[in-house]
Amino acid sequence: MDFYYVYKPLAHPEYNNYVTPFTLEERLMHVAESKRRLGSSITWLADLMDNPWHEAMGRTPNSELVIDPEGRVAARRTWSDPEALRADLERLVGPVEKRTRIEDLDLPTQPPPPTVAKGVVPRVEMPPTMVGIEVEPIIEEGGVPFYVKLRAEGDESLRTTGTGRMYVGFHLDPLYRVHWNNEAGPVKFSLTAPSGGIVTPADGQGPELDVPADADPREFLVNVALSDTTQSLNLDVFYFACDDALTFCIPVNQSYQIHLQRDNHGRTIRTGADNVSTAGRIPPI
Repeated sequence: MDFYYVYKPLAHPEYNNYVTPFTLEERLMHVAESKRRLGSSITWLADLMDNPWHEAMGRTPNSELVIDPEGRVAARRTWSDPEALRADLERLVGPVEKRTRIEDLDLPTQPPPPTVAKGVVPRVEMPPTMVGIEVEPIIEEGGVPFYVKLRAEGDESLRTTGTGRMYVGFHLDPLYRVHWNNEAGPVKFSLTAPSGGIVTPADGQGPELDVPADADPREFLVNVALSDTTQSLNLDVFYFACDDALTFCIPVNQSYQIHLQRDNHGRTIRTGADNVSTAGRIPPI
C-alpha cells in the first residue's frame, strides 16, 4: 500500500506566510519545505502549473482518493477524513493488529525559518466581496526570481463591470529568505490601464519606516474603471531584494499583467496570528 501527498494550489495564501508560487520549480521548493516542516517520509506529487489535477478534483482544497491496483477509484471524498479513510482501507485491505497513533510517529518536524520583524506595517482594511483575480507574472528567461510576489483582488463590481476597487499586495516569498531593507528604499509600483481606462492612484510606494528591516506585506487599494472585464492592467514594480543571510541586496524591476477574471485556483487571503507575529530578528544589509 502506497500513500501520496498531492501538491495543489495553496488553499490559504499567507498561512505560515507562504504565498502562491509562480513556477513549477517554486512548487517543488514548497514540496521540499513541506517535507522539512512535517518530517514525513510520504511521497509527494506536484500538480502542473495549469492545475489539471485540481480541475479533475473539482477544485477541492483537501480531497482524498483511494485507488485500487487496477487504477480504479475505490473511494473518494472532497474533504479528508482519517476515520473514514481507515474504514475504507479496512474494507479493501483488512484491519491491522495495532493502530499507529500520532504520538508514536515521532516525526522530526521543523519550525518555520526565522525572519525579521513582522507586525510593523498595519494591514489594509479589505472592502467586502473581494476575491483573488488572475495575475500573470512576466517571467524573463535568465531573470532573477520573483522574490516579492503580487497578489491582486477585486470586488464584485470590478469583476462584473470593469469598474470597482482593487487590492494590490506585494508579499515577500519566504522560499527565498528575503526581507524589506527599509534603509535601501521602499517598494514602488505603477499601473497602466488600456486606452480609455483609468486607475487611481496609478502609482504608489511603500511607507518610510524607522525600523531597518521587516517582512510585512506592502498593500494598496486603488480604483479601477475599464470599459469591459476582458481588458487587463499592466503593473511594474521596483524593490530591493535583500536576503536574510546578508549575502546580497539587489535592485529588482519586474512586471505583471492583471486580469479581472476570478482566479479559480486561488483563495482569499487569510490573515491570523501566523501573519503578524514577530520572529527572530535579522539585521538588514
